[in-house]
Amino acid sequence: MSRRGENIFKRKDGRWEGRYMCGFKNNGKTKYLSVYARSYLECSQKLQLAKADMLPRSNPVTMSELFHLWLENRKNSIKLSTYVTYRTMYKNYISAAFDNMPAERITSNMLSSHMTYLLNGGGENGRPLSPKSVQAVFMIIRSVFAYAKSEYGLENPAENISLPKSEYREIEVFSNEEMEKIYKSALCGDHIKLGILLCLYTGLRIGEICALKWENIDVNESVIHVRKTLQRIKNPNNEGPKTIVIIEAPKSAKSIRDIPIPPFIMNEVKKSKDHIKPEYYFLTGAKRYIEPRSYQTKYKAFLKSIDVPYKNFHVLRHTFATECIRLGIDVKTVSEILGHSSVKITLDKYVHSSMDMKRKQLEKLYACV
Repeated sequence: MSRRGENIFKRKDGRWEGRYMCGFKNNGKTKYLSVYARSYLECSQKLQLAKADMLPRSNPVTMSELFHLWLENRKNSIKLSTYVTYRTMYKNYISAAFDNMPAERITSNMLSSHMTYLLNGGGENGRPLSPKSVQAVFMIIRSVFAYAKSEYGLENPAENISLPKSEYREIEVFSNEEMEKIYKSALCGDHIKLGILLCLYTGLRIGEICALKWENIDVNESVIHVRKTLQRIKNPNNEGPKTIVIIEAPKSAKSIRDIPIPPFIMNEVKKSKDHIKPEYYFLTGAKRYIEPRSYQTKYKAFLKSIDVPYKNFHVLRHTFATECIRLGIDVKTVSEILGHSSVKITLDKYVHSSMDMKRKQLEKLYACV
């Protein structure tokens, strides 16, 4: 066998073996155990788990052990916010039903019954969980069992379970009259209000506008460089505050993007650009950021002050996308500006013809008669 790295060897049978110390024999000599994997990376990861006493001690593994092994295996390839989301979803919607159950005893029927339970009242305070949320829960379960199949040869009982379909809901948007009120009231030199207008005309997410710094704005090219998002999450550590603020890369690689700034907003930006340090945040004009929840409150107060009925902050993004599609801007461009991971997301979410659009399109046919 050939050696590569500390205590990791390539065996003649093609597998990698990682050896680690687990105590001492009666004669005082060091006692070693081994882990095995198909690749060096997998072996290295399993070796680290073994050293941290996180590999299951018995076979079959329980659902709890399996989930935490899967999560630890993915830890270095996912964002901290995603890591916390997975842990929270497992705790809230999976652990009560399957935590200490041997994974190999979990069947498709059990999982189907659990899906029905979640849909009918398995949410917070006995409320039904939405089909979209149930889909997210079962995508985790599928992934965990796919890992179990690869690592331990267990069957994947979630593999062929049909997930519930999400019901189509009409997307809420601001009317043209409401957009006009926001436009007229936000061009006032107040960056908090200007940020609202910026989101309405660029589709920025609330976490992205809160993380935006002046150094991310190119005045010469009139472009915003979206590189970070800001959010408050549950603290993944056992010590310290219950929640922490993190500033990290946006939710997908496509969300790291450059967006043109509308001229009427750029004129306001230029008035302040030379007087604010590049490392300061756009909304506050200072070292200290404003959190999404606080910005939501200010946004709500702003709408009330201009007599516009409250709609969730994300409606600004929906309005931008819907208006782009309505005006005939090609879907790929809209998708790139929004930072969607695929054009399909944009198509499924926003490309739904209104009756007026259908009538106008069919008038092209009628004109040929």
